[in-house]
Amino acid sequence: MKRRSELPDREALRERIIGLGERSVHKSYYPELQERMGDLERFRALLDQSHDAIFLIDAVAGVVVDASRSAWEQSGFTRSAVVGAYFLDLIVPADRGRIYAFMDSSAREKKMPGPLVTSLLRSTGDPIPVEITLKLVRFSGNLYAVAVARDITERQEAERELRIKESAIESSTDGILILDLEGRIIYANRAAGEIFGCASPGALTGHAFQAFLTDPDGALSVLRPLALGPSLHGELQGQRLDGSVFDLYVSGSRVKDEKDRLLCLMLICRDISDQKAVEEMKRRAYEQLERNIEQFAVLGDHIRNPLQGIVGLAAMMDDPAAGQILRLSYLIDDIITRLDRGWVDSENVRQFLRRRENFGR
Repeated sequence: MKRRSELPDREALRERIIGLGERSVHKSYYPELQERMGDLERFRALLDQSHDAIFLIDAVAGVVVDASRSAWEQSGFTRSAVVGAYFLDLIVPADRGRIYAFMDSSAREKKMPGPLVTSLLRSTGDPIPVEITLKLVRFSGNLYAVAVARDITERQEAERELRIKESAIESSTDGILILDLEGRIIYANRAAGEIFGCASPGALTGHAFQAFLTDPDGALSVLRPLALGPSLHGELQGQRLDGSVFDLYVSGSRVKDEKDRLLCLMLICRDISDQKAVEEMKRRAYEQLERNIEQFAVLGDHIRNPLQGIVGLAAMMDDPAAGQILRLSYLIDDIITRLDRGWVDSENVRQFLRRRENFGR
């Protein structure tokens, strides 16, 4: 019979039984297990901080076996509602076939598709526009699909606003040119192509703006001040591809980024040849009006001078016809008086035109 001192220590025996003894095989793996568990927790915390919704899907059953926090928070579901659900049930019905075809066994050897633009379903049934990247992976012999869904609501809204702005620029009746900092055209809308006689706006790109002016130095009068000041406008002589010349009105502004760095120059061009022709026609009409007004004043004096002589002679005549001569003379004088009033009215018209149309200066 062994002595009590030879019996194994009860505490040591207990530690060996539960795997904490000095000779325990489990004890040698315990620190490594703790380290791996810590790595796993940190990795999981990192995934949960991502704004992308990440799903781990059983590629055979199509069931979600795990998901990041964003996957259920963005959709409005609980984690328990997402994990265990069929992944295709979380996608809008119209796009389920594309994702099913990718995860189907007959397609697993095919090339990986690019990102799929589709929509996830919220718990309310409303769609969330997303861009999904799918990848097949194997864990312990099992095939899984990793789906990373990125919310593209803001991107789609920005793209929509950009399309509206592009459509507005393209439909503008004014020619719009965007120039780099060296004065080369990098964009032209449809109206700009028509103004400069191009079959398509693309024919303008790559050319220096000064190539479409009769005086190349005229471009410097626009671009140089524009590079220093916020805006500029003026008139130039434009030249089309066929060599024809026209009157060109140009207004320009600088385009900067959010850090106030100069990116490019934008010019708004307008063919004002017709407008200039109308202005010239108005100017000539105004000059003719002034000549007519002056003639009214001169002719009135020229008529009154001999008329006064006729009246004087008729007054001295002792003849029955003298009364008729005086009556007709007074009638002519009345007509001249009305012409004088018309001259005054014409002068008022001239003053009005000078104020409103800025002609005659």
